[in-house]
Amino acid sequence: MKTTKQLICLMLLSASLFTACKKDNDNDSPAPSIDGLEVGTSNNKTAHPGNDLHIEAQITAPGTIKDVVLEIHPESGDGWKVNTTYTENLAGQKNAEFHEHIDVPATTAVGDYHGHIKVTDENGKVTEADFDLKVTADPTLPSVTGFEVGLNTAGNDLHAEATINAPNKIAKVVLEVHGAGWEKEVTYTDAAMVGKVTYNLHKHVDVTGSPKGHYHVHLKVVDQAGKENEFEEHFDKP
Repeated sequence: MKTTKQLICLMLLSASLFTACKKDNDNDSPAPSIDGLEVGTSNNKTAHPGNDLHIEAQITAPGTIKDVVLEIHPESGDGWKVNTTYTENLAGQKNAEFHEHIDVPATTAVGDYHGHIKVTDENGKVTEADFDLKVTADPTLPSVTGFEVGLNTAGNDLHAEATINAPNKIAKVVLEVHGAGWEKEVTYTDAAMVGKVTYNLHKHVDVTGSPKGHYHVHLKVVDQAGKENEFEEHFDKP
């Protein structure tokens, strides 16, 4: 018959073996994966000085995400550089959408650039995807100024406004709100807007069903030549 001391030792040994096995199993989990990488409008891998660059990807990490790092640098010489680490709505998740709009300064030199997205999981495993990017100037792209969003006190109405300029005339405007596992998209083709070169946008989006959290608001302007440009703002729902 085993003594109490022997039983305690056996229990501690079993616990240690279980912890060791669990740690080994965690380390044996597959490395993260990056799928559906989209860079630029309709994945055109093009950016324009003074505008936002849309980057999106689906990330899967059985070992749970620690962080995501985005790097952009010129193919040669000096130029625009990005090196940003993201954890918000990503860290601790096994499946997440990476969806960011990167500001491209108006002073950015045109030319060829190269980018990397690196995902690191909690086990230290790393997966990286790279992409080519061309920065070009296009003065005919739609643009916006004074883009602002605000949530009312009740937390059910989102106000959005901006001044739109579209040399090729406005075809439609899309407002997308997403965050905290919730999203909503509204498309506007008002008669007062379509066909205009300049328009003062003022809209209200019902966000009654959105939970508390941090949200991104994307304003996409599509012109009648099929060109589009997208801009981003943020708000918090307490």
